[in-house]
Amino acid sequence: MILVTGARGFIGRSLTNRLTLSGHKWRAYEGRINSTASLRTQLEGVETVFHLAGAEARGRTRLLRHIDVDGTARLLEEAKRAQVKQIIVPSRIGANPNSLHNLLKAKGEVERLVRQGGISYTILRTSTLYGLGDRFTEIILGLAIWSWPFVWLPGGGEVAMQPLWVEDYARCLVACLDNDDVVDKTITVAGDERFHYRDLVRQILSMEGVRRVNGKLPLILLRPGSAIFFGWWYWPPVSRFFVDRFFVPEVADLGSVRHYFGFRPMRLGETMSYLHRQNMRWRLFRR
Repeated sequence: MILVTGARGFIGRSLTNRLTLSGHKWRAYEGRINSTASLRTQLEGVETVFHLAGAEARGRTRLLRHIDVDGTARLLEEAKRAQVKQIIVPSRIGANPNSLHNLLKAKGEVERLVRQGGISYTILRTSTLYGLGDRFTEIILGLAIWSWPFVWLPGGGEVAMQPLWVEDYARCLVACLDNDDVVDKTITVAGDERFHYRDLVRQILSMEGVRRVNGKLPLILLRPGSAIFFGWWYWPPVSRFFVDRFFVPEVADLGSVRHYFGFRPMRLGETMSYLHRQNMRWRLFRR
């Protein structure tokens, strides 16, 4: 039996669908990740945990500490008590407990807890993920629609990115099950295409037939600007964690997915049809 925390989240929806199609038995964790009673009850009979629960989308550092770090510590404690055999944890490129960026610092602390948790683990670091319901490509397009006639490029759009389709990432996660080659390892994967942010934006807008004039946004204005315009939103489309992407490039070896998991990830142009099925004008106002 597999337990999935964060099963209704962006990664969780793709992961649980793939688990079902692969014939694996799984159930979603229900309740607060910090609840000892809930964890103790729901970990009974579980052999593997996919730990996806996190507070990144909320854009609040306090919640990162409460849910990501403290929640992981409590989960590991109860999973060890329940004799769980394996825990598989997503993480981010650049995760480091000493990072100056709050999200990467929290992810680094989570990784350290998992390595010291006394349970066989796999940590699967990734670049930015995209797909239906993401908070990346859909936000880029939504912001461009609202900022007519400009599309704003932080730092001129120079930062390098290797976005990975969420369905391919879910495939990698499932491939970690009972795979001795990835036990007690931290693995980094990313897409097979490397873009400057400006080129990524150009491709997204071109696919949707949206024309905008490039506007350079100085990086020094990025954090205060996002806080002023979006900081008061309950689910901010642009949070300080979204902004961190422009200060810490998310790149990895090209071919990393093929090297570790034996398949070629989909290219951006092969997977963007989901943008046609939504009204991007209102995407900013949805979770």
